[in-house]
Amino acid sequence: MTHLSLPEEFVLLLHKPRGSYYATADHTGAAELGELVLTERFALTDKKLTVLDPASTGTAWIDESVEFVQRKAGPKGRPLAATTFIQSRRKARERHAEALVERGLMRRERRKALFIPYDHFTPDPGTRDALAARIRAAARNEVQLDERLAMLAALVQATGLQTHLGLDKAERKRLKEISKGEELGGAVRDVIAQTTAVLTAVTVAGAAAASGS
Repeated sequence: MTHLSLPEEFVLLLHKPRGSYYATADHTGAAELGELVLTERFALTDKKLTVLDPASTGTAWIDESVEFVQRKAGPKGRPLAATTFIQSRRKARERHAEALVERGLMRRERRKALFIPYDHFTPDPGTRDALAARIRAAARNEVQLDERLAMLAALVQATGLQTHLGLDKAERKRLKEISKGEELGGAVRDVIAQTTAVLTAVTVAGAAAASGS
């Protein structure tokens, strides 16, 4: 499989096989956060972010993310709440979907709804199926977990995306265990557990806002 970033993998799973996407599970910013922590661009401590590596990468979303956290940190370098970062990345799904189109892993169609144009994205079926199979294998303990697969599995569980991947009760239970960082090394366990906790807080807050609107 072509090397994909964590948010690219998440966005492929987020999109339905025939196009469109599972809107309630769209927390692509959390997948970006996971990528930036795993690649040691950010440190995540007590659910707050600090920049470890501010060097430019030439990848727009990474450089924008680093600049945002640095700007919010101010001259005193105050850590930024991870929830603030995730909520700032509301257009992340579209950005990564467009990048996947350029790589031939997503198809884009221009459509209209009530005369308003929008982009309709359909994932490459082979790539999406392979990712879903990896999640299922992790949930069945058929593969050894590395930090990337563990983080992706935790994101799938925390966003509710697992309900759309046909996993049974035992498999969903295993994903929940993974999302708590169980059976992983200390540093990775802490990062995954914190990211899941942050994402859960964002999801709950979003649901509360929607019910009150």
